[in-house]
Amino acid sequence: MGIAQEEADLRALLVGRRLSGGIRTVRRQSLAYAYKLLKGDPDHTFGLDDWRTASIDEVVAAVEAGIGDRITDGDPELGYIAPEHTLAGIRAHADALAPFLRDGGGTVLLATGHPTGLLDHYAGLARALRNAGNRIVRVLDDHRLDHAVGAHAAGETGIRFFGGVACAFHDEAILHTHRPDHMEAMIADGGRIDLVIADHGMAGAAIAAGLPTLSIADANDIALFLARARGRHEHVLPIEDNFTPAEFAPVTAYLLRRAV
Repeated sequence: MGIAQEEADLRALLVGRRLSGGIRTVRRQSLAYAYKLLKGDPDHTFGLDDWRTASIDEVVAAVEAGIGDRITDGDPELGYIAPEHTLAGIRAHADALAPFLRDGGGTVLLATGHPTGLLDHYAGLARALRNAGNRIVRVLDDHRLDHAVGAHAAGETGIRFFGGVACAFHDEAILHTHRPDHMEAMIADGGRIDLVIADHGMAGAAIAAGLPTLSIADANDIALFLARARGRHEHVLPIEDNFTPAEFAPVTAYLLRRAV
């Protein structure tokens, strides 16, 4: 099968599974999150400070450039990411990973704030990178933060690695979080990091620290698109980010095939 046919098949799969094209994340929510970003809500700024000087027009334009859909137009109860934008993001991630998978020798940190949707994807990348001779770091594994994060004021919140991927946890549960605190702690611990692969606040904190970062962003992950529009971050993969991991597996497989 040629590359063109394989990509056409992937495009059909993305649209059929609603990972791209018509998605579950509706325009109304994306626009609401844009306004929360502009108010400095820490669940939406992702550890980035671009919101301080942004306008709603700039934010809408940044999202439009990222997903190929203007969140202020059309039916507010529908959502859309242009499949071509998703495919371009997959190609960009594959191209960025190619030298690591070809030559090895890199130090890579993978992390997710959406473990129920993206943990398997990152774990697959971690295995491939490790097998190619890269070091997958486990910074502050089982470390507890010394402050509350978001709604988790009671009990312990910290960092644990699963399949080579950093996740936030609270007491006995892995967290869904948009906060940057856990990644900020890992970066502050020091040490060489050549590449970060992450999402939400995990990606935002890495971008804020100036680290090369590959990110995944749903249509409502406004801060990452704004950082991209401002030239702070290049490799954003726009895609619905919280389906069952089995729905995402073909994306992982195609990305790795293209990268090698």
